[in-house]
Amino acid sequence: MLTNNGETAVAVRSLACHGAGKSKYENVRIGQNSRLDALQAAVLQVKLEAFPKEQARLRQIARWYTSQLQGLGAALPPCPENAESAWAQYTMVLSSKSLRQGLQSCLNSQGIPTMVYYPTPLHLQPAYGFLGGSRGDFPTAELLSNCALSLPLHPYMTDGEAETVVEAVKGFLKRAKTCSGTPL
Repeated sequence: MLTNNGETAVAVRSLACHGAGKSKYENVRIGQNSRLDALQAAVLQVKLEAFPKEQARLRQIARWYTSQLQGLGAALPPCPENAESAWAQYTMVLSSKSLRQGLQSCLNSQGIPTMVYYPTPLHLQPAYGFLGGSRGDFPTAELLSNCALSLPLHPYMTDGEAETVVEAVKGFLKRAKTCSGTPL
């Protein structure tokens, strides 16, 4: 965590060290042990060395997905030229929940994993009920929760695996467009 606030920095350090106060044996808040053990540190060291190469591979796959999936009627993730994404997911937005469900089912039947992140928008989550959010309050969040689908994306994907994903998505969306007779 980064902060320029001294009080926040003290509190975060305390929380990360069992809630320690002025000494490690004084607990002024409930905290946890957030330090890495030797094994976790060794794994992280290797991962940090691989990180730049992994990020480059994610960008390569994401660019290829975008170039191959344009023009099929789905909204693809934007990435302005002067920006760089970490590509934690590659999420496309379909025109309807039923189309998303159909594509997800088609891909899953071919052994291609997909994911729907955040199927319920925050304003409709029980934990936020005290805020009084109702269906219709945040239409964009609701649209995305119904129509967004994330395709597989990881730095160890082969070109062949990425091509299989693209061909399956293209095939389904082209069939869906032909069957409906209207643009997606």
